[in-house]
Amino acid sequence: MFIRSKLFEKHHIQGLFSTRHGGTSPPPFEHLNLGLNLGDSSDHIQENLRRLCQASNIPLPHRSIQTHGIETMICQGEGIQHQHDADILITSTANTSVAVRTADCLPILLIDIHKHIAAAVHAGWRGTAKNIVQIGIQKMQALGAKPEHILASLGPCIGSCCFEVDVKAAQQLADSHPQAHQHLHQQKQKSYPDLQAINQCQLLRSGIKKQHIEMVRQCTYCQSRDFFSWRRDQEKSGRMLAIIQCPTSCPLTLS
Repeated sequence: MFIRSKLFEKHHIQGLFSTRHGGTSPPPFEHLNLGLNLGDSSDHIQENLRRLCQASNIPLPHRSIQTHGIETMICQGEGIQHQHDADILITSTANTSVAVRTADCLPILLIDIHKHIAAAVHAGWRGTAKNIVQIGIQKMQALGAKPEHILASLGPCIGSCCFEVDVKAAQQLADSHPQAHQHLHQQKQKSYPDLQAINQCQLLRSGIKKQHIEMVRQCTYCQSRDFFSWRRDQEKSGRMLAIIQCPTSCPLTLS
């Protein structure tokens, strides 16, 4: 039903990436669809979310309307579906969880282990080109977070094996970081970006330590049995959730 972040688990932090298993949605959204307004019943989605939260022991997360932009939402209290645009959700409230939906885009979960400031970031290629994860870290810093205390988990997304982009998109991604071009693989005059690697470069530039960055290397396009993929299935694709919970325990020591 979900993949736990091993990096976060090591530090007793709840962070996960859902798969498409264990839900109630019928074809073509089988089974754990967590995306609204796709053609699936809202009853199915609510039940799927309930099952995911129950199985993972994570409270209902805050969610937003995602637009591939760089807007930020600060969340607290009981999780709801907000009717506001935001691709960065942040919380510093104990037991509050935040989430982003994906179906090929890269979900990034962040946590300052000392200040207990958590964020969920929706980093598709457009967000990556806009350095969205660096913006998320800056917003966390405004609340008191320090880059050297931040853990980052980069979840399943479409891999460079399957993700072809046009010349304009490739140039925007290349411009996002001095080393980004190294992660734009060229084949037969076409570009295939590695979103995880480019975002790792941006995290390192923000001051995150390399040993504090985890990449869950699974391609959503390739692995049709386990993940939804918009590129593969278009309007027949469901959505996954990446969720992080702000903890209540005392700060832990980072290595």
